[in-house]
This record gives sequence, structure tokens and C-alpha cells, in this order.
Amino acid sequence: MPSFRMTEGYQGLLSTFLNQIPETGQVMSMTADSPIIKPPYKAADIDANKAIKSNPAFEKYTGYSQQALLKKWADPANRTTTCNEFCSKCANAMGYVAADRNDGVGRFDIADYLTRYGKGHCWVPARSGAQPEYGDIFRLFAPSPDHNGVPLNHMGVSLGIEGKSWYTVESGQAGPSTGYDAIERKTRDWKPDSLQGWVNMSALLGAGDRLPYWLGGWWQVEEGPYEVWYYYFASPNKVYYTPNAPRSLTAPPIQPGTVGNVTIKGMFGLQIRWNSADVDETFAVSLQDTKLRKFAMTGKTVNQVPLTATRMMIEGLL
Repeated sequence: MPSFRMTEGYQGLLSTFLNQIPETGQVMSMTADSPIIKPPYKAADIDANKAIKSNPAFEKYTGYSQQALLKKWADPANRTTTCNEFCSKCANAMGYVAADRNDGVGRFDIADYLTRYGKGHCWVPARSGAQPEYGDIFRLFAPSPDHNGVPLNHMGVSLGIEGKSWYTVESGQAGPSTGYDAIERKTRDWKPDSLQGWVNMSALLGAGDRLPYWLGGWWQVEEGPYEVWYYYFASPNKVYYTPNAPRSLTAPPIQPGTVGNVTIKGMFGLQIRWNSADVDETFAVSLQDTKLRKFAMTGKTVNQVPLTATRMMIEGLL
């Protein structure tokens, strides 16, 4: 393994956190003297088998014991592995403090999630031409089967790129097909077709408080019967508008244009004060369907011109 370039304090924290993961080999979910239980798994047998021993290091990195994994796999439809949990633990080690228990970085919808909370600038699409830095958390997806026979749906932590080699550390390296899960340092080819993008941890750690779940990202705003604008709501409580439809719903405007300050009113209202000659505006949520991912607002300018806004939601698997 090469010596990875670390220039930020959070990267040093991650390096220290990862010190129990060897350069070669795996951190398995069970100890070396624990029996390997093969499918089909039965919850009652798992409880009764006192020889099953969980690896404390694996629990530290993922929050999962060997017994907990085996019980999940007792349901044949459950193909749980621990890549997401590992990524969240790494983010916490770097100093990321979750706002609530659902606010982890390790989630397959991470690009959409960051955008919805006003932190879309922290997501770097693979097509950007950039490269992830030490500690950045990446997202892979491909319809082809992975080692557990399901479509590749995976996350991991980038450690560095040297030439055509991409060095990473990843959990979810085994699973129900093997009877245990594992964490491993890996070398991949840069860059795989399955790479969707990554979280820029430097940006995320400096992003400040998140916006309400119903607000962040792009909205199409109709002013009166004829004019259409596109607003981008971002942390910390900023909004930008442009007459041009966004090219990417996971990214802020390339040329931000006019900026405004957002004040949240109650649980589902807001006021915009534009830093220009544009008149101020107020909005309130008129449609909120989290399950169907539909959000809308109605509002007006101080001149009483009616406004309607529809949130532009990211489509597809993210």
C-alpha cells in the first residue's frame, strides 16, 4: 500500500480509527475460533449455538455482531451486509455529527439526501472529472450481480489514487452466501463504470446546519401566469435563482446568479429576502408527500404577485 496523502485533521482521525484493519486480510464479523454457519439460517439455532463468537473489532466498525447478522439472514430475502454502517462509522470518526439517527452518511440515496438537506455541493458526480480524496465516501451501483448474487449496491471509503490504482477500505466483503461479513482494504481500477460519485467530506464537515427535509435543492417557481424561475435552496439558509433549468439536480447552479437569505417560519413556511432589487417573497408548503417524493409550495411577493413552486426531485437509483 502506498503512503496516502493526508493534509486535513479529519483525515488523520480516520487513519487512527482504521488502525485495526490490516493492510492485507480481513476483519471478519466472527472470531477465528467461531464456527462458520452456512445457509439456511435458523434464528432458534443461532440463539442456541454458544460457539458463535462475534469479533469486537468488527462490531466497533459496523455496530453489528455476528449473531445479529445471522438472525437477519434467517429471512432468505434479507441480504444485509454492512457497507453502509461502516461508512457512517467512518464519517463519525472524521467528526461528522448526525442530526438524528437517520442522518448517517452511509445510505444508498446519499446524493439525493444531501441535496434535500441543502448540501448538494458536498456530492461529487463521477462524471465531474475530479478524484476522491482520503476519507471521501463513494457510491457504486450496477445491475450485474455482486458476490451475494444481487445487483451491486455498495458504498466504501476512498484512501487514495496512484496511477490507475484506487485504494479503498470497504465493509460488506462477504455476506449471507459465506456465513459472515468482513471489512477489507482493497485495490480497485480507477475508475469503475459502476462509480456514481462520492461525498466530499471536507465540504460536508464545513457545511453547517442542514435545511428542513422538505426544502433543499432545486425548485421550479412560477411567478404569475407567465414567468418561470429555478430556485436552489442551500445550507446555510441561502437561495439562488436562475432563468435556466438545472443540468444536474444534485449540484448547485454553476453560475449562482442572484442570492437571497432564507428565514424559516414555523415548521413549513419561509421568507426570502433577495440581495438585489428583487422584491421579497413568502412561501408555505402546500403539498408534502414524502413517500411519493412530491413537494410543492404556494406563496406571493410583497407586491401580491402569486407564486407556485414544485420541487424538482432526483429520479432513478442514487
